[in-house]
Amino acid sequence: MKYFFYALCVFAFTEFSEGCSSSAKMRAAYVPFTKQLKDRLEGENVDIKQVQFYVDQKLIMSRYLDNDKAQVTSGVVKLENGRYVNEVVVPPFTPGVCEDIVNGNLMVNFEKGSSDLGFGLGSNYSAGQYVLYGYDWKNGTAVVNFDNQKFRVRCGTCPDVASARLLIRKNVVDKFEKKTRVLEGRKVDQ
Repeated sequence: MKYFFYALCVFAFTEFSEGCSSSAKMRAAYVPFTKQLKDRLEGENVDIKQVQFYVDQKLIMSRYLDNDKAQVTSGVVKLENGRYVNEVVVPPFTPGVCEDIVNGNLMVNFEKGSSDLGFGLGSNYSAGQYVLYGYDWKNGTAVVNFDNQKFRVRCGTCPDVASARLLIRKNVVDKFEKKTRVLEGRKVDQ
């Protein structure tokens, strides 16, 4: 029995370690999308609408519905404190496509048929990185326009939705960083 318990503990530790390392490996495959990367892509004449984006945090958008307006076009409807709530979740590492650029903000779409979320240049600790844009900021949440409705968005994996960033796969960056050209040299004409 003692050996069984020991083997069970070793198995549990191994599973836990592998789970954590795979998450760390997954995160290591992505880098934040920055103004510098955007400028670099534009310099290479790469269409930003062809770049695959990802969001690094779980975003939870919710709005209250009137009882007589219980129709929902996207997301889930649930009853909360006697009121209906429409909730839309964007899991971490959800792929998205930039549909448009409006006033410098990348309008990223994470689902066909739904509207875009705006990402723009952040400030302070996220300066130069593209972070989720919103308004009416309160207690780490913000209001965003989504599917022609106002949703309050919060981060499901972090304390403040302002830290939700756009990412791209690292191998895309590596391809641009490894572009080299070797000159053959030139001799004097005789």
